Amino acid sequence: MRSYGLDTKKPFRFPPKSDKIKRYVRKGIPQALRGAAWFWYAGGPSRVAKEPDLYRNLLERVDKGELSDNDREHIERDLNRTFPDNIRFKSDPTTTSDIQAGAGGGGGKKRKSVPEPETPIVRALRRVLQTFAVHNPGIGYCQSLNFIAGLLLIFLDEDEEKAFVLLEIVTSVHLPGTHGVTLEGANIDIAVLMSCVKDSLPAIWEKLDDKGGIPAGDPSASALRLPTVSLATTAWFMSLFVGTLPIESVLRVWDCLFFEGSKTLFRIALAIFKAGERQILAVSDPMEIFQVVQTIPRAMLDVNGLMEELIERRREERRRDVRLGVAGTDAGVLMGRWKGRWRSRTRV
Repeated sequence: MRSYGLDTKKPFRFPPKSDKIKRYVRKGIPQALRGAAWFWYAGGPSRVAKEPDLYRNLLERVDKGELSDNDREHIERDLNRTFPDNIRFKSDPTTTSDIQAGAGGGGGKKRKSVPEPETPIVRALRRVLQTFAVHNPGIGYCQSLNFIAGLLLIFLDEDEEKAFVLLEIVTSVHLPGTHGVTLEGANIDIAVLMSCVKDSLPAIWEKLDDKGGIPAGDPSASALRLPTVSLATTAWFMSLFVGTLPIESVLRVWDCLFFEGSKTLFRIALAIFKAGERQILAVSDPMEIFQVVQTIPRAMLDVNGLMEELIERRREERRRDVRLGVAGTDAGVLMGRWKGRWRSRTRV
């Protein structure tokens, strides 16, 4: 940041994307810079510039009654379920005293519980979810959006407009259709993930496939008969791993997501399956496999190990590509070019 002459106290601009910056992002964006970096690298500023009054106009539409009763009800229901243990969301009851004086000073105290007013971030979350629902009638409100928006508000210093914009980017760019009423996009994403597991982790796929796999003559992802375990992985994508991975790991995943795009989600999902390979191969019953797959990510406290698993997979893919290339061309020329590119990257 300093080498580019950028402010590090209250940053809003960040260095341009490069292999060097990508390496830093994969190691984890510093906590104080995280929200601002997400917004910058996801393309938030350009979105705001295109429609600078969008969020304010949507707030007015909500006030005019354009939010459906169904969405309003579901949003209200989930507000206090969003990070209930986080102090910024927590509305603990407080007690007040109603002192009733008695004759001769012999009074008694009657204590009653009074709900504490909503915290500012809960009120902000309500507005973000309501405006999003009005702006996206094909989605409205969908469970898991509260967790995504809530975490965005935490790291964006409760800036509602920025949280709204990033929520828009997640649902329209990174996971288009995933949160729609029909969940068509979610089914497509999970079909693609299962196809990747089949191609990259065949031993694990043999365990997961309890629905007959891909019909003969139709190898497309859409024709994949989704195994039972796909129900567990749907939540991974819809919540961007919130509630699935430990929060430290979730933040590292989001760092890469907003910098590199939705391919991050597929890579992390494959890394989870690979990390749990021994446990998956040790069971046979589909429901046991389902439970194992649900349990694996919750115990992944070593986020560096998860990211290393991801990096090792990418290295192996690159090695395979090089081997395939060497088989069909002049090995010396190909390897010389590849080494030259590698050296140029290391000098950056």
